Amino acid sequence: MTKATNDDLAYVRSLAEAGAAAPLLGGRFLVWWGGLVTAAYVGHYLIATGKLGLGMEALGIMWGGFIVLGLGGYFLLAKAFPANKPGQSSEGNRVSETVWMAAGFVLGSFFIGVTIKSFLIGAASIGYMWSIPLVLGVYGIAQLVSGEIARVGWLKLAGLVAIAFVGLTVLIIDTAELYLAAAFAAACSVLIPGILMLRDEPSGVV
Repeated sequence: MTKATNDDLAYVRSLAEAGAAAPLLGGRFLVWWGGLVTAAYVGHYLIATGKLGLGMEALGIMWGGFIVLGLGGYFLLAKAFPANKPGQSSEGNRVSETVWMAAGFVLGSFFIGVTIKSFLIGAASIGYMWSIPLVLGVYGIAQLVSGEIARVGWLKLAGLVAIAFVGLTVLIIDTAELYLAAAFAAACSVLIPGILMLRDEPSGVV
């Protein structure tokens, strides 16, 4: 090979390595969902323990509002996402987008099934309570994979925190404190990582 060819190959390799390590761009979505989930779990705890002086019917209203607000905000964020953000085609961002899309499908399928079951039996299914370990497990896998592919150590740590809380929430599944633990885990594994991603996100075309 000539020196020019070697230089070209080195240049291509440096571009590929830079692309693989490009900042992840999903911070705004993590902040949105992480903030909503954290607030909803805290709200569930406060309602369930009577600290807000509301009846249990308020839980259905709160979670219904969560779905409407969550999906509405998500689609608005997606529509407003800048088309000129650098790094969108990087390996890390493509893998992270795919794993989070799969996570959304898994959780969506689960909650549709639990909701249908609740209508069939005429009462809230116990599946709602057991959704918390599942949600945290899905968060953990998505963050661990995203952190590994993007070479972000603190993101992998966030994934491990969520996975650790799967076991903890199972242990306290029949207590009101379950929702406080879930809120803490969601904040640590989704909300805070989202804020850190936004901090590192490039502002425009480079």
